[in-house]
Amino acid sequence: MKNILILFFFFFSINSFSQDTITTAKAKDYINNLACVTGKVVSYKLAFEGKTTNYINLDTTYPNNIFTIVVTNEYLETAKIKIEDLKNKIIFVYGRITTYKNDLKQIPQIFNPRWIEVKKQ
Repeated sequence: MKNILILFFFFFSINSFSQDTITTAKAKDYINNLACVTGKVVSYKLAFEGKTTNYINLDTTYPNNIFTIVVTNEYLETAKIKIEDLKNKIIFVYGRITTYKNDLKQIPQIFNPRWIEVKKQ
């Protein structure tokens, strides 16, 4: 049973990394789809006191941002991610691309992605 689980995770991880990686500029073409988006973390906004939502902007800063990662404090704690450490790093983020309230006029975003990985230099 243990070997079956190891094989399952091995094939799942290969499948995850074999997904096409898209740029932040192309994210708008993938609304409601799972995708791996890559970009440079240029700005972020941490949750205010009493709030739980954090924002990470890739490639362009707010208010001209073209793609945002939205993560909760709980997600950051579970994934052991410090947003401050991501600044100026190129990252890969995998999840379902959506828009705020499903309004297509809004900025494409991924809410609590399946994973975030920093590009190795």
